[in-house]
Amino acid sequence: MDAIISGVHRISTRQSGAYVIDGDEGVTLIDTLVPKREHLIASALAEIGRSISDVSAIVLTHSHDDHVGSAAAVKNASGAAVYASAGDVAAVRGEVRPPPPPVADRFPFLKPIIRLFPAHPPVTVEHIIGEGVEGRLPEDLLVIDTPGHTPGHVSFLLDRDGGLLIVGDAAVAKKGEVRRGYMNRAEPTFDASLRHIAEFEFERAVFGHSDPIPFGASAAFRRFAASTD
Repeated sequence: MDAIISGVHRISTRQSGAYVIDGDEGVTLIDTLVPKREHLIASALAEIGRSISDVSAIVLTHSHDDHVGSAAAVKNASGAAVYASAGDVAAVRGEVRPPPPPVADRFPFLKPIIRLFPAHPPVTVEHIIGEGVEGRLPEDLLVIDTPGHTPGHVSFLLDRDGGLLIVGDAAVAKKGEVRRGYMNRAEPTFDASLRHIAEFEFERAVFGHSDPIPFGASAAFRRFAASTD
């Protein structure tokens, strides 16, 4: 597990990343890797003297299986409350299948292949989140609506050490610059979300599938936003 800033750590696998916020009220877990990776989460927590039972909140960026996959197992082991957006909550709960990533619109042959992947176990959601939705999030996380990768994709801003943006799959980074990422595509809703992110100030940004931007991150989003005008 890698330290991002004081009290915030990344759990990395080949498929995706999850983030641990170690706070006074317990551990907040942002995303949960693919299914059946709860043992990796437990091992990572042990590195900082924590355990699955210390997880008090599971906060989800979106409904894809590589982010929700182990949420049910962690919830069952900890009793943690789950937070998800209105646009993705049905898929998180297992009532519908998550939508394919935007790249499938460019390459339709991928859609039946994606449907063959096993679905994540259904997850009970206690809190619906979104910009302007009343209710306090753990660690006073600020929700930023970033639809495009999924209809209800959200990112999170933590007001700590100059600001940390937890992007999820709303973008990736390459050599300190913001990119859409190969699973996304240029389309109005998606690019509008990245321009919306650029309205905020934050020093660092971390992603679901790429290395972080360790400094000047909001400026990097503004550069990308200017390229889409």
